[in-house]
Amino acid sequence: MKTALLVFLGVGICLLSSTGCVSKRSEMGVQNEWRSLPVVSFEKGRTTQSEVMQALGPPSQIIALQDQTLFYYLREQSNTKALLLLFYNHTRQQITYDRAIFFFNKQSVLTDFAYSKEAVPREQ
Repeated sequence: MKTALLVFLGVGICLLSSTGCVSKRSEMGVQNEWRSLPVVSFEKGRTTQSEVMQALGPPSQIIALQDQTLFYYLREQSNTKALLLLFYNHTRQQITYDRAIFFFNKQSVLTDFAYSKEAVPREQ
């Protein structure tokens, strides 16, 4: 009887030690400085490429089109939670993208810009 109880306790301890929870958060991309600046910082028809770069830093990507240039800024935040059991695993991941895009004409002057509605909280 004692042996069976010890085996049962041993198996229970092994099962409990083989389970776990995981929580992970990661961020990639450029700092989303566009969230801290007032929108009036950029004026269509007046603001230049160099002024945008001074305010926001280098973009994640520069796209050269036939008659315009785009500055694309991207910030990505990923939150993952996982439950790891012996016979069942469950993972949930949420990814949030924060984007800003700026359009410039051939003279390097801002013609349009937009921010994503979804925002990653800024790091302090």
